Amino acid sequence: MRRVLILVACALLLGATIGFLLQKEQTYVLISTKSISFEMTIWMAIIVYLLSISFIISILLLISWILGGSGFKSWLITRKKRKNLLETTKGLIYFSDYDWKNSLTSLEKSAPSSLMPSVNYIYAAKAAAEIDDYDRAYQSLTLLKKSDPTSSILVEKIRSELLLREERFQEAIQISTELMTKLPKDTGNIRILIDCYYITEDWTALQRLLPHIKKNRVLVDSSFESLELETYENLLKSFRVEMDLKNKDNREKADDVWEAMPKHIQNNPVMIASYFDLLKQIDDTGKLSSLMIKSIEKSWNDDLVRRLGSLNSSAPEKIISVVEKWLIKKPENVALLTCLGDICVGAKLLGKGHDYYCAAINIEPSPSLFFKLGNVLSAIGDKTKSTDMFKEGLEFSISER
Repeated sequence: MRRVLILVACALLLGATIGFLLQKEQTYVLISTKSISFEMTIWMAIIVYLLSISFIISILLLISWILGGSGFKSWLITRKKRKNLLETTKGLIYFSDYDWKNSLTSLEKSAPSSLMPSVNYIYAAKAAAEIDDYDRAYQSLTLLKKSDPTSSILVEKIRSELLLREERFQEAIQISTELMTKLPKDTGNIRILIDCYYITEDWTALQRLLPHIKKNRVLVDSSFESLELETYENLLKSFRVEMDLKNKDNREKADDVWEAMPKHIQNNPVMIASYFDLLKQIDDTGKLSSLMIKSIEKSWNDDLVRRLGSLNSSAPEKIISVVEKWLIKKPENVALLTCLGDICVGAKLLGKGHDYYCAAINIEPSPSLFFKLGNVLSAIGDKTKSTDMFKEGLEFSISER
């Protein structure tokens, strides 16, 4: 407040001094042209001169402000950036709403002047891929690399994703494999490899990738367990017995595949069933029967029990003695009764086989059981009852449809 009063007092004093000088001095200034003339005191001329200079300086400062960094030019630049930002935002909103075409248009339009061009080009490439316009997608990646030279790894990662979408699997695998050396923990890149190997059914490569998937938690536990089981199951199913090799050599190759599996996979009934089919091809029933018995005793599985009955064992009596003990806990299990019937028939114990089939039919009849019992009766020599069983099986099959 005191400073303001001092300034006002100084201004009044200056004004009074100028007024006094104007009244005291009688010197005049005359400015004349052909038709106009101006006459004023020297002091008035000085004041007009100073005011004119001040006005010109003010105009120059105003022009400088308008054209300068913080003036009108800056306002125009800010307005343009804001407009581009809104266009980019609109493109991202379209992307989240699965409106790929409008998203691509907005992102491409705002990309050259965008505050974050990398975002524009990344999502523009993805949007173009969604509408199968891969030329524009790859063009966006090229522009991304030009706008940000440090984004080469990101560009390659997106490129492999686009190649996967185009079903150019080998090219995608090549790029992603190279990226694995640079980005061993990149979950997105590992996912691309998972998809490529899964679609191309390269179970060996996928099996080698499983430790990386687990270590880096690429998938949730339930999804990983499902993928792991499916991978090893398909490894067994894709195993081909080489006819020019001896059974021993084929057996060793099959054992190598089996031993490469984790213990929890080996104990899975589904895997044991697949391994059963493989060993059956190479006629390794001795190892197979003991493996199946251990698995069934550890975790009951009706499918494995039925498969056990189809084995052509060299020592069926031993298997029968083990399996009959299971009847104590499961006397009415149809799979178990059928298994015992199959083993007994295979061991030429037709009477016992007949009894087990009859017991199974009484609990849960099925066309296959009637057919098996009919064959046993035919082998025994009772043709009449055998024919009746085949007839009942046929009628039962028709009624079930």
